[in-house]
Amino acid sequence: MKSLKHLTTILLSVSLISAPIVQAEDIIAIIDGKSIDNETFSRYAMMRTQQVQHNGALTNEERGMLLQEFINSELLYNAAINEGVDQLPEVKAEIEMQARTIVINSSLKKHLDSILTEALLMEAYNEQYGKSGNEYHIRHILVEHETEANNIVAALKRGEDFKKLAGLSSIDPSSSDGGNLGWMGADLMPPEFSTIVTTLKPGEYSSTPVKSNFGWHIIQLDEQRATTPPPIEAVANNLAASIQSKVVKEYLDSLRNKAQIEIK
Repeated sequence: MKSLKHLTTILLSVSLISAPIVQAEDIIAIIDGKSIDNETFSRYAMMRTQQVQHNGALTNEERGMLLQEFINSELLYNAAINEGVDQLPEVKAEIEMQARTIVINSSLKKHLDSILTEALLMEAYNEQYGKSGNEYHIRHILVEHETEANNIVAALKRGEDFKKLAGLSSIDPSSSDGGNLGWMGADLMPPEFSTIVTTLKPGEYSSTPVKSNFGWHIIQLDEQRATTPPPIEAVANNLAASIQSKVVKEYLDSLRNKAQIEIK
């Protein structure tokens, strides 16, 4: 976690807006006759602590440092306004773009907050992880021609070792490891594989060669195990991000469908 002592004190993009009615006891500083109230400073402090991912309450020392940083930013802002910097075309354009970004992000946040509920998150979790499944530890031997594959199946039926035959005959890089493809779920396998693998018992191989775009395969199932879904806390952020992307896309699609857009 970054210390507030190492924060850059020059902030050129801070907009300071005081509340229209300020009680005297709420004023924490007066800069060139302008009163700064506690609410304005608290918003600034919240923004800065979020930027550095500071958790927990601020210490008196940290709050004092932030107040000095706030004063510096106000002085720099006032000086820039007095110099007319805010009226430069490039600065006005940048302010407009920043304002657009803030408005868009606030609107999207409001839209997402109304949709992204714990119930929806749990629904997405159950859909992705709620179904029980299996993982399979498989090996294969890949050859170019069906005749070669049938010869290997015949050799296996005679009792020859699958790993040895993979090392001698397979054209796949996995041949150096006895054709080992490791653990994977059926959903991650090519359809040609999953159709066969899910019918095998550990130790069995496909008695009929399997055709793919790469050639002909003989597949062996070494082991099988039930998958354990991760706890929802471990995947909640990823699920939320996925839901948010989907919601934003659907929202944009609806806006596009209602709009009249002409590109020239």
